[in-house]
Amino acid sequence: MNCKQANQISILDYLSAIGTQPAKNLGSYSIYFSPFREEKTPSFKVDHKSNLWIDFGNDNEGGTLVDLVLKLNLSFSVEDALNHLTQMNLDSFSFQQQDNHKELKADSKIQVYAVKPIGTNNAISEYIECRGLTLFMARQFCKEVYFEVDGKKYFGVGNQNSNGWSIRNKYWKGCTAQGISIFGDPKGNGNSTLAIFEGIFDLMSYFQRNNFQEILSCLMSLNSLANTSEASSYFEHFKTVELYLDRDDQGKKKSKDLQKEHSHCMDRSADYIGYKDYNEMLMHEGRLGFLR
Repeated sequence: MNCKQANQISILDYLSAIGTQPAKNLGSYSIYFSPFREEKTPSFKVDHKSNLWIDFGNDNEGGTLVDLVLKLNLSFSVEDALNHLTQMNLDSFSFQQQDNHKELKADSKIQVYAVKPIGTNNAISEYIECRGLTLFMARQFCKEVYFEVDGKKYFGVGNQNSNGWSIRNKYWKGCTAQGISIFGDPKGNGNSTLAIFEGIFDLMSYFQRNNFQEILSCLMSLNSLANTSEASSYFEHFKTVELYLDRDDQGKKKSKDLQKEHSHCMDRSADYIGYKDYNEMLMHEGRLGFLR
C-alpha cells in the first residue's frame, strides 16, 4: 500500500475502527471530539467527500488519513503508518471514492473477498439509514460485502441467497449468482403463512414497520422476479402465500400470474398503495415522522 491508496480509505472508518465515534453526523461531514485531547465541545471535523480532516481546536491543522495516523502516533514513520493501515485491513472507502459504478454491469463476474457485520463501514451505514432502516434491523438479514470486478474493488449491502450473494449499494445492484433468500422454516407446517417480497429492503421494511416482530412463520426475498420459479417450489408447504411485490407493471403482472397458478396466493400490495414498494412507504413515513 502506498500513500495514495492509503488516503482512499475512509477516515470515518478508521476512526470507528480505533473506537472513536462522531458526536454529530451532518450530511456531508461529521464532527468529533478531538482524538488528540479532552474537550467539552467537539472541534474535529471530517469531510465525507474530500476525505480530509481539520482540527479547529489546534489552529485549523488538518490533512489526509496518513497525516492523521502520523499525528496520532508520533513515533511512526510514513512506512510505519502504511504498515499500520495495511494490518488493519479496512478496505473501506466512501461510495464517492469508488470507481464509476456505470462500468460495473449486471453480468460482471463478481469475486467476494470479504464479508463483515453491518456497522463497520460508515458509507454503507448511511446508505441503510437513508432508506429508512435501522442498523439493528439490517444486521438481522444482511452483511457488508466487499467484492472485486476486473481488479476494481467495490462494496455494498449483501444478503445471502440460495446460490451466492445479492448485493446492492447507492449506485448499483446485482449478485454473484441468482437465488432466493429464505428466513424462517421453508417447509412450513401446512397451516402457516409465507410472505414474499421482491427485494431484501422491502422485506426488512415490513419487519421493521411491524415493530420487529416476526408475525409470519417464513419470509422470502425473491431478489429478482427471475427467481419466481424457484420460490414457487415452496408454496405447497404453506396454507397461505402473501405477495408483497412492487406496484409497477412487472410486479402487478407477476402477482396476477401467481394467483392464477396457485389458489392460495394473496396479493397484499394494497398495503402500500400509493407507493412503488414497502420500502418507499417506510421512507415516506420516516420523512413525515410517523411512529408505529
